[in-house]
Amino acid sequence: MYKQLVSTHLRALFAYRLTKAAVWGPLTQPPLQRCYHDKPDLDKEIEAITDLATTAKDEMDFAMESRNSVYYNEDKKAAHEAVDEMAQAYAKLLDRLSAADKQVVETRIGMKIKEIQSAYEIMTLSDIED
Repeated sequence: MYKQLVSTHLRALFAYRLTKAAVWGPLTQPPLQRCYHDKPDLDKEIEAITDLATTAKDEMDFAMESRNSVYYNEDKKAAHEAVDEMAQAYAKLLDRLSAADKQVVETRIGMKIKEIQSAYEIMTLSDIED
């Protein structure tokens, strides 16, 4: 019974490794990371700004959900801080890049940044109208 259990476990492990090898290539080779240029540090910075953008969007969603409640002002303040942090990080990154790298960054995340900033402006304008 024990030998059969070990045998079954080893077969499953071997099948998993074969599947992993078929998907990823040789077992010693990790999956490839998509990189749009030859600067992996830039990819990390873009990813960090994308994370900030996601946080800003989430904070804006929380603020919109809490509209007309006692939590709205705090949520709106948190959204404002998150949008500002995202915009500052994006501007700092663009300021120190070459023209070619700026184009890469603007192509990858520029529209997302502008959409979040516009959505925040609309949210604050709707407060003025109310």
